[in-house]
Amino acid sequence: MINILRTQDLTQKERSKLLSLASHYHRDIDSALHMAKQSLQLAQNIEEPLLQAEALEEISHLERRLGNNTKSFKATFEALEIYESMELSERQAASFTQLASNYISDGDYIPGINYLTKAMEIYANSDKATNYALTVLNLGEAYRMSGQLDSAVFYFEEALEMNETLDNEVLLGYSKGNLGMVQSAQNKIGLAQNNLTEAVGVLKKLGDSYSTSVYLAELGKVHELNREYGLSEENFLEALEIAQKEGFKEQIRDIGILLSKFYEDRSQYRKALQFERMYSIYQDSLVNKKNIQDIERIKASYEIDKRESEIGLLNKINETQKYVLYLVMLGFVSLLIFAYILRRGYRRIKRANAVLAEQRDLIAKKEREKALLLRELNHRIKNNLQMISSLLSLQGHQLEGHPAQEALLEGKLRVEALSLVHRKLYQDGVDTRIKVKEYMEELIYGLFHGYGATFKPRLDISDINITIDKAIPLALIINEVIVNALKYAYVNIDKPTMKVVLKRTRGDVVNVQVGDNGIGYASKCANENSFGIKLIHSLVEQLEGSLSIKAEKGTCWNISMRLL
Repeated sequence: MINILRTQDLTQKERSKLLSLASHYHRDIDSALHMAKQSLQLAQNIEEPLLQAEALEEISHLERRLGNNTKSFKATFEALEIYESMELSERQAASFTQLASNYISDGDYIPGINYLTKAMEIYANSDKATNYALTVLNLGEAYRMSGQLDSAVFYFEEALEMNETLDNEVLLGYSKGNLGMVQSAQNKIGLAQNNLTEAVGVLKKLGDSYSTSVYLAELGKVHELNREYGLSEENFLEALEIAQKEGFKEQIRDIGILLSKFYEDRSQYRKALQFERMYSIYQDSLVNKKNIQDIERIKASYEIDKRESEIGLLNKINETQKYVLYLVMLGFVSLLIFAYILRRGYRRIKRANAVLAEQRDLIAKKEREKALLLRELNHRIKNNLQMISSLLSLQGHQLEGHPAQEALLEGKLRVEALSLVHRKLYQDGVDTRIKVKEYMEELIYGLFHGYGATFKPRLDISDINITIDKAIPLALIINEVIVNALKYAYVNIDKPTMKVVLKRTRGDVVNVQVGDNGIGYASKCANENSFGIKLIHSLVEQLEGSLSIKAEKGTCWNISMRLL
């Protein structure tokens, strides 16, 4: 494909399509991403929305592999908007599946399950029976990973039932294997053994080495529980051989610890030690390099501090010894007394240094524990807020047409804005600061998608960091202003626009401007007695800020706040 791009005279449409296809198969991620972006640019130049959406899908996959989650989400949402505008429901389902994959990879199972459910509903009304069955299978796997085993069994069995008509070996192998893993966790040994054995047989024929290795290892555990130790050992070793041949490092590591434990329980300690060493080697090669560098840097700092302390102590001793030499003439007795005092002082300093080193180690340990607890706290808060959001959404569906439905939707959006703060904290680490640019872009694009906006906002947001106690009220302010505009401002507006600017002006003051070309501040959102407007004024006051509103050719909110 690259040779065709270099040598043949192609139209811009053909070049865009071929670039997107080449990026899909290219092994080098950076080169593939460059090709996908070129494809997107060409598609935009010739105004081909379908090609734009296809290029955006490739960009989303690649950004995800590079760890750029915000960019991946943004690209998928943009592709989804195009498919919705073109009423391509099956393409929308594919975008929903990609969003689900992103959320599930982050451990956010609730939104992942929701998006898979949406995709499944679309495929159920199409003629793509295989896609529908694969989505059912993926939904079962999402439930399995989230620990909801009964739901997982339901969807795996439904996939198998559909496959009786489809006769798809890939679907059969994965459904049987995943169902066997769930049954193993439920201690249904006989059923698990049958399903895993059948899955291994199917996937071996298909040449799916990775899945074969995974299911063989799981089958080995089932045989071990059933006291069939010969079969268990055979399964473990075959799984390891496949993983080693294909270079699956994570599988080699995991099977290594399984074999080490297996041989230890059989009192074959030489083999147990051999596989324990294998596990350690691959575990060391897979750990996060940044963590290793941080640990080494901490160790180096500690050693430097310790050596400086020792050098200072030695210098002090040298000065004291010189002074002692000058006083030798005062008498042998005075020298002995002084040497005795000096020795006692040296011992005290040594003991003090030992105590100081222990205290440093204790402080470092407490800091690590605090960091872990903070990360876990953010994770739990994020999950709880997502659960509240889901409950509000479900309640809103039950109140279809009721005046309270709108209030529940607004409450849901406020909760999701708070949940996004804690998801950013959980993804970025244990720091309590938020990257405003990434956070605001994801929040705004999410609101536009949620309200089905047909245009894109223009964003000019500085790359600054703020603490969580500033980020939460800022998020609620932006949420209220944008939701009000999307709900009320664009009635009968042919070419709606919105611009959001966030800049640092002076000192710790940040200026936020949200402007639209809607029907103006005299609209319904201007009701000073509404909860949303009161909330905005309260939050601006909390941030020691000021608020002004201009209603000329639209509405412009100008807010200055102390954020930094």
